[in-house]
Amino acid sequence: MKKNFKTKNKGFTLIELLAVIVILAVIALIAVPQILNILNKARLSAAEDSTSGIIKSAENYVTSFMLQNSGGFPEGTLTFECSNDGCILQNNLDDSYNMDNLTKLDFKGTKPTSGTITISNSGQNILTTNLNINNFTCLYSKGKSSCIEKQEIKENGTKVYFNPVEGKQCSEDDYTEDQSKTGVKEGCMQWYIFNDNEGSAVYTLILDHNITGTAWNSNGNNLDGPKEVLEALKDSTTTWSDELISPMPYTASWRLNNESHSYTIDCSTYGNKARLISAEEIAEITGASKSTDDGGIGWKLQSVAWFYLDGAESDDAKWQTQVANSSKKSKYAWLFDNTNNCTNYGCNVAQNGNEGYWTSSANAGDSTSAWRVYYYGQLAGHYIYDANNYGVRPVITVNKSDLLQ
Repeated sequence: MKKNFKTKNKGFTLIELLAVIVILAVIALIAVPQILNILNKARLSAAEDSTSGIIKSAENYVTSFMLQNSGGFPEGTLTFECSNDGCILQNNLDDSYNMDNLTKLDFKGTKPTSGTITISNSGQNILTTNLNINNFTCLYSKGKSSCIEKQEIKENGTKVYFNPVEGKQCSEDDYTEDQSKTGVKEGCMQWYIFNDNEGSAVYTLILDHNITGTAWNSNGNNLDGPKEVLEALKDSTTTWSDELISPMPYTASWRLNNESHSYTIDCSTYGNKARLISAEEIAEITGASKSTDDGGIGWKLQSVAWFYLDGAESDDAKWQTQVANSSKKSKYAWLFDNTNNCTNYGCNVAQNGNEGYWTSSANAGDSTSAWRVYYYGQLAGHYIYDANNYGVRPVITVNKSDLLQ
């Protein structure tokens, strides 16, 4: 007798399929981040290698320049702006230099889409600012490259605690109010972030107090720049960490009596650890615009060249009327805290000592004056030979990765 047998096709049950899907999802959750991390590290390493290559090309540029010009090299700062076309020299040098094949940096690897490279101090000091490579922001300092991805922008006046001797962030618990007294130069001190631009790899910090007092330049002529201030800054920061990022050179330029004047501060000659804030930076922080119709004086208001850090809301009187006082705090109090008698003008805390501090900028309205921040909550010109009332308030630059808390 013939029997018919039916073959049974056995498949996965719904529960078994769900179990397989869950297992695959778990594997993906574990593996994908690791793969992405490996790829990101590869991109980061390539960006850092490219940054080092660009610095090497700048060093080769100095050598080629000197060989091509009988050992000569410009005393000022050479600036290269980088884009997809490469890093192009922005200076117009005089005809005494042979500039054949010296208008750009020659390097291999990924080109930065933006950023700046400067060569100063007769070719000895090479610095980078915000090189954008592979969507990383890169810089080169103290012989090594470092790159970070885009970080959150912090508002001007954001408070941080940093120990400049150790070169690292410290805890608010390690800070005491005594660390904000005039003359304190070491330990866990209070700083404020300013001008934290998008795409930047660094934070710029200004201390909350003066570390010493001095004249801006006792010779009474601002054409030579802030000599006494810079020397005092150098002497006061000798114990600070060499890991602090070297400040970029600063050039002040203006017209006085229809004559052009300028000077350049190259911080490599002052220890490369700290610098001064400039009048232009304070104007940027407060939103002031520089006048173009005042013969080059700049920020001219009423009949003199100054403005309050706080002002009225209307455009016509924006920088002519101070609104902060002893009962209404200034939103820029962090810029003039810890100056003598400043609480009457909107600061948070006053202390006996200096009435303000010097900027790195000469006052274009007077050959014997420089811009200084005053306890009124005011940016104003003052005689540069005054050593009794004004002091040094340092600015430092640190990697954003050192202040991510």
